Amino acid sequence: MDTRDLEYVVCIQQQGTIGKAADALGISQPALTKAVRRVEQQLGIQLFERLPQGMRATQAGELFLERAKHLSRDFDDALAEMRCISTGEQGVVRLGYSPTFPDTLVVAACRRLMRERPAARLRLRCRMARELLEALDAGELDMAFVPIPDSNREFAMQPLYEDRLVVAADPGHPLVARRQVTLADLQGEEWLLPAGHMTVRQMLEAAFRQRGLPPPALRAEADFSSEILYQLVEGTRLLTLARHGKGFLGTGLAAIDLAPKELELDRCVGIVTRAQGYLSPVCQRTIELFREEMAKKDVLQWL
Repeated sequence: MDTRDLEYVVCIQQQGTIGKAADALGISQPALTKAVRRVEQQLGIQLFERLPQGMRATQAGELFLERAKHLSRDFDDALAEMRCISTGEQGVVRLGYSPTFPDTLVVAACRRLMRERPAARLRLRCRMARELLEALDAGELDMAFVPIPDSNREFAMQPLYEDRLVVAADPGHPLVARRQVTLADLQGEEWLLPAGHMTVRQMLEAAFRQRGLPPPALRAEADFSSEILYQLVEGTRLLTLARHGKGFLGTGLAAIDLAPKELELDRCVGIVTRAQGYLSPVCQRTIELFREEMAKKDVLQWL
């Protein structure tokens, strides 16, 4: 089976129609239709249902297309590895990191890499963890620095540090002066929170549910993470979640003293790569440099 045909049928699934897939691939619709027929004849199954609104994978097609994605990606990895062996070139490092990952650590490690490997090229991407893991799985990234996801056979995970999250408020908030605060005590307070699809928001709401409490009252939410958002909390009664570290201490906000076991939002942040993916020597060195830089300071100094 031609690897290009694999690429073609995967693209049809992603785009939803022959026309859109042909435009994305830069080939004619008849040529793409013939590619689908070739693959279906070789497999002896129908890959797609032809619907008025486009193409939808059949049940058998879904199974094959999932494998085709991996085959296509592994083939690209093999080509990259052979090019590296034959040319000895340093190659490109495609690195993603989530907004909560310390920029200073990214810059420190990448600066060393650029000094050590003048021929190496960097492609940096800062996105939410879910987007980065999707890009990593698709072969668009070599590594991602994110909160480590639940066990996944597709990924290899190397812990870097523990990320502690706290409930934060303006220093003048009445709850800041109290000790051993419970989640029940937070009822009636309004919150600035990450968007609902983000893991930390889901963890917070799950903790409230476990205690039979309604979810936190939402006043504002954001689908991105930035310390500038803390200014919305200053001088108000809003509560929010914040990563505890040097950066937080400079925001002017205060952490609320929660009772033990009341809310456990600690996360392990680390390096995620594809379990069977090819990592060039320069990518392997990049990971080593991150670890070396991380070891130079106490974790809180980076955060």
